[in-house]
Parts: sequence; structure tokens; C-alpha cells
Amino acid sequence: MSLEWKDSYEVGHHEIDAQHQVLYELANKFLNASDKISSANSGMSLYKYTRGHFKYEENLMKKLGYPEMEMHIAQHTDLISLLNEVAENVADESLSMQDLEAFLSAWLIDHISSSDTKLAFYVQLQHQGSAHDHTGEAGRFADFE
Repeated sequence: MSLEWKDSYEVGHHEIDAQHQVLYELANKFLNASDKISSANSGMSLYKYTRGHFKYEENLMKKLGYPEMEMHIAQHTDLISLLNEVAENVADESLSMQDLEAFLSAWLIDHISSSDTKLAFYVQLQHQGSAHDHTGEAGRFADFE
């Protein structure tokens, strides 16, 4: 089982795209775990990285006053809740990997292609509007890491 990252999933924001690729790698490690211990470890890695990725996006949204922030954060909250359920299912060995693969694939593709693409477009618009600002490219996103 595996989820395939495609360049067509890129949203046009370098850091977010890089983080999405790592999410796919971690999701694949989780899906391909061979035993309960590696499943628990890879699941925890995916969970932790997902929370960090969401924090990055949420800080970016707050800083820029993103108008769809509440809806986007609600989607993040829903996914974290579902990942909590997955952790419980790993612990009691009731997790269906086929269901998990289908869910992760649909959720990642849908969220990236809609919500994250809108966010990246908004970020680009904000930075075009502040093109007269003399902040260098390297300093623009440094405070979101």
C-alpha cells in the first residue's frame, strides 16, 4: 500500500509543498508498517508531524489575517480527531489499513487541492501587495518555522 505524491499536488508555496511531501512519506511508512510497534512508532511520527505542519499553516494564516482561517483550522481539528481515533485503533489492533489508506489519500488530496491551494494563493497575493516592502525573500516566512 502506498500513497503517491504527484507534482500536480503542489500548491505553489515552497515550505508547504515540502511539508506535504513529508506527510506523504510518513503516511506511507505508517501504511507499510510490518508490526504493532513499527505501526505505533510511524503513526506517532505522522501525528506529530501533522500537528507541526498544521501549526505552521495556522500561524501563517493568523499573521496574514486569512479570511477562511476558521474553516481551515476546523478541517485541521477534524483530522487531528480522526488521527486520535486511528491511534486508539492501532492500540487495540482494530485498524483497517485499507480504510486508513483510502481515508488518508482522499483527505490529503482533497485538503491540499482545495484548502491549502486557496491559502497558498492568498499568501502569494499578500506578498505581491507588499512587493514594495524591502524584506528579503528569506525573511518572509522565517517566523513560521
